[in-house]
Amino acid sequence: MKRLGTALHAVQNKLIVQSEQAVGNGSENNIPRTNSWVVDQKRTRVGKVFDIFGPINHPYIIVRPNRGVDAAAHVGKKLYVDEAPGRDSKWKKSRS
Repeated sequence: MKRLGTALHAVQNKLIVQSEQAVGNGSENNIPRTNSWVVDQKRTRVGKVFDIFGPINHPYIIVRPNRGVDAAAHVGKKLYVDEAPGRDSKWKKSRS
């Protein structure tokens, strides 16, 4: 589980999260991939990374919440990216 950042606002049932990790100097891999799972401290799935925008050193991340999840309830809370191996790694291995 890697820290994503703090949820700042809920806009049109999406969360705007400010990244807390500086991204420059060859550490571009700190940027989460789109469709990565976003979880809270209890590892409850909140939603998925929808888009990334803003300054390169501290980007903003839009999180699209799952159905039934109230985006406004997570404003001000720290969110994390679930680093569990996903389908991508299995798909790439089977295609080789």
